[in-house]
Amino acid sequence: MGGDPAVTVEPRPLLTEDPARVGSYRVAGRLGEGGQGVVYLGESATGERVAIKLLAHALDEEARADFAKEVELARRVKAFCTASVLASGELDGVPYVISEFVDGPSLARVLAERGPLGGAELRRLAIGSVTALAAIHQAGVVHRDFKPGNVLLGRDGPRVIDFGISRTLDAAEPDGDHLTGTPPFMAPEQFGRGAGAPADLFAWAATVVCAATGSPPFGSGDVPALVNRILRAEPDLGDLSGDLREVVSSCLAKDPAARPTARTALLRLLGHRVEPQRLLAEGTRSAAPEPAPRGPRRRVLVAGAAAVVLAGAATAAVLGLRSTPDDPIPPAPQRVSSGPMNTGSTTTSPLPGTGVELHENPADPIWASSYYGGFAEADFPAYVRDPRTGTFQRFGSFQIPVVSPGGRYVAALPVSNLDVTDHNTLRLVDRGTGEDVTLRTAGKPGLTLDPAWTADGSRLLLTLRAGPDEQRTVGFVVVDPAAKSVQTRRTDFGGEAGYGWGPDGSTLVTQGGDGAIRYVGLDGRVLRTFTGKGALIRGGVADTTAGRVFTTTCREGSRDVCLWDAATGERKAVIPPAKGMVFNGWLDRSHFLATVIGREKGRLVLGGMDGKTVRVLAEGPAGQLNQISVWFTPR
Repeated sequence: MGGDPAVTVEPRPLLTEDPARVGSYRVAGRLGEGGQGVVYLGESATGERVAIKLLAHALDEEARADFAKEVELARRVKAFCTASVLASGELDGVPYVISEFVDGPSLARVLAERGPLGGAELRRLAIGSVTALAAIHQAGVVHRDFKPGNVLLGRDGPRVIDFGISRTLDAAEPDGDHLTGTPPFMAPEQFGRGAGAPADLFAWAATVVCAATGSPPFGSGDVPALVNRILRAEPDLGDLSGDLREVVSSCLAKDPAARPTARTALLRLLGHRVEPQRLLAEGTRSAAPEPAPRGPRRRVLVAGAAAVVLAGAATAAVLGLRSTPDDPIPPAPQRVSSGPMNTGSTTTSPLPGTGVELHENPADPIWASSYYGGFAEADFPAYVRDPRTGTFQRFGSFQIPVVSPGGRYVAALPVSNLDVTDHNTLRLVDRGTGEDVTLRTAGKPGLTLDPAWTADGSRLLLTLRAGPDEQRTVGFVVVDPAAKSVQTRRTDFGGEAGYGWGPDGSTLVTQGGDGAIRYVGLDGRVLRTFTGKGALIRGGVADTTAGRVFTTTCREGSRDVCLWDAATGERKAVIPPAKGMVFNGWLDRSHFLATVIGREKGRLVLGGMDGKTVRVLAEGPAGQLNQISVWFTPR
């Protein structure tokens, strides 16, 4: 932080029993170890550093389910003064978590090596760490073990880590015989029947006092005597003064109801009015140290478990995977045809959590593989289909998942991309290896939307739009899921149509604000332009019975769909959709997906080249079909 900006963390050498790789990451050294496992320094294929927490042993089925829940909790937390969880999986049956690497020592280590903090450095610590708690609580999570060892002093400001023993805010509490936390930083209620978010504010205040004085406000030592002081004695705040002393004192109230929330405490420390949607960003900005002159970097050899070892299974000190716009993307494999859809259905099955039913044929080469939408549940769950059983399984909350053709990868855009101020992210799950990775894609400003896989599932395309309230495109992102590489390009001719895949795997198609349809290379250069073709329909270039075409609405106000030769721009065919039918993209060479929404009932249908319904694919209440998105992909 500000007092010693040149400090960096260096790992200790690996032992013979340590793995060489975990998932797609090379293991570079040890950062720490403890009873729960080992934390390694890792490197991605592009050289970005990560923290890898490998648990000490395999888990049984119940514990594995708890582990998955903890990872899901950690993913909910927005990256404001926290260390983000990026990936998870198993190595020979042993679970691991990969997270953002924070290049800096823990507050506990700094206090041990150079003593208490003061002045602006202490204030930045207080603001940054309470900003992190506000982000954690906003996600519905309680940290439960906030202490100096779980605050890292990174070069860009403090970062809070370790949600290993966190739980959702509404989770059942442990009984009185189970203590969760570190006694000198525990609230009075934690010694009874459990605690919620107010206990985190008590622990935060105790941590700030410890940072300022070198000792927790109720001391340490013998646990029964310590607990008695926490329950009955007044805290020792040392020389804390001003608004920081006032906020800390209020957070150390014996009654949890008397403590402020993290957001209220942050507002009081900032000392000025901040719009609610900007509060976490303002806290992060205020916690960042002033730029310091560059000097020799002092190396800190991490010994034992001092730096980033976690108490539980869900999080670790974490890494940032930055976008790498100059990464080369290898040629796509040859296009593979999926074959025609059947003209009749033989089975009916429900979409869980909805009143929508699928009408399917087991011989179909394409099926409904995922869906997301406005369900009754408050956490907006998403579902992905298991390719082995055909059943839909809950994938997560506030995420929009799209399965690749063939089913190997699931790419999910988190809804939190709407709120973050520094970068967009993409969750990528490799069903072949079990690896679950979060990639940073395009920086802000801009919002990544409209995921589109190549026909062979080798690459994913995202459209970069100006923002949630402005649909103008400002660029695109191409992701190679095997290499975990990301290529971001910004363009200056955007319209509202978004980007789709062009005639081959190295070309994209889009429509500019001037109405011209353009083929664009992966470097962003315009390769060819067509004018006067109507409004481009999402879906890119497709192989149809009329040839290889791009598809538009024929003219403004028309419902007819025009098919244009992808090479020459010559019109090849016109499809007149039936009344109420909305064209939604191609499913095979002679059929397209369409929605038909009536007053009470809605349908997803298979449309033919004559514009008529060939078969109903799904149907249910019109209101529900208007709220959910269902993706159909090759099996």
